[in-house]
Amino acid sequence: MGCELKRMTAGRGFLASFFLGLSAILSGTAWPSGEGSLAAGNFLTLAKGSFCCRAVIFLLPLVSVLPWSDSFLAESKGGFLKACLPRQDRRSYTENKILAVALGGFLPWATAGLLTLFLYFLLFFPLEQKGAIPFAMVWEPVAVLLRLGILGAVLASLGGIAAVLFRSAYLAFGLPFAGYYFCLILQERYFPEALWLYPPQWVAGTADWGPGKEGLWLFLLLFLAVTVSLHGGILFGRVEEV
Repeated sequence: MGCELKRMTAGRGFLASFFLGLSAILSGTAWPSGEGSLAAGNFLTLAKGSFCCRAVIFLLPLVSVLPWSDSFLAESKGGFLKACLPRQDRRSYTENKILAVALGGFLPWATAGLLTLFLYFLLFFPLEQKGAIPFAMVWEPVAVLLRLGILGAVLASLGGIAAVLFRSAYLAFGLPFAGYYFCLILQERYFPEALWLYPPQWVAGTADWGPGKEGLWLFLLLFLAVTVSLHGGILFGRVEEV
């Protein structure tokens, strides 16, 4: 697993997705005017807003699938898979692959978001008024970032499923993108009350999902479990054919 993650994080796709995600987050920041001191915890409020801005929502599917969703194709076409399988059983390869693909959608957002949070702390915390920052204020941007990463992992796994099923890098990138925007259009135009169909709401979590947004967390984690399991089942069947 360590080798798989090292290859993924060292690849150009991961670096490109990290910088795209970071650029999207920073471009959606509502920068303070600079007049007067800022309220305590203002840097956390800025981070929370930037994590679910329009640029992030627009680039979410692209950033999520870039790092590793098509890696099975590259390994099977380049001969790496045939050299790897004699030294590693198919089950281990499948488990490592599906986890690495899911993390490929999660890590770019997590690293870009944490870097942004640290940057905002350095820039704005010295300008804020002195005062206690409640835990709820700290948790809110972290929760938004976690939901963003989970949705990224779901999209990356969907890309991995498309890569294995259709053996096409274009579909590995394109199908999650198309499905994501299909949900956006369907909810905005035809089913405005169907919040379970609207990805931006999954990230922002501003609707009533129950106490502590338990319904939203359960929905996202279940969605992730289904996509990762489906990816694993399809990939294991494909690897057996090699």
